[in-house]
Amino acid sequence: MSHFTQVETKINDLACLKLALADLELEFAEATEDQLVKVRGWKGSTLTAEAKIKASKSYDIGLQLTEEGTYKLVADWWGIEEETNETQEKITQRIVQRYAYHKVKKEVAAQGFTMDEEQVQPDGTIKLGVSKW
Repeated sequence: MSHFTQVETKINDLACLKLALADLELEFAEATEDQLVKVRGWKGSTLTAEAKIKASKSYDIGLQLTEEGTYKLVADWWGIEEETNETQEKITQRIVQRYAYHKVKKEVAAQGFTMDEEQVQPDGTIKLGVSKW
């Protein structure tokens, strides 16, 4: 019986995702040209994905590419929650927030803006101030 569950995301830039995961101190492994990575689940069950994040001692979060060109997160969230005491919602929120932070910084720089200000609000919201000369 598989416990793997999919979560749709808007992640499409692996470089920004790698930066986000480094910020969160999460291990990341990417598939090679000829072989996908194995994502660990309940009682040794596995599935394959283009990349994976080590979520806990026994479980991974897989990133599978969709037809739309974005990645969905696939994991045995029950097992991850049992080992980490963190819910799927909390884990994915942290990953997506850090990803969005790096994606915004990249896009802002590509459009010729500079980052002037960065504030983390008490609720965890990040406010960025940018300008262009």
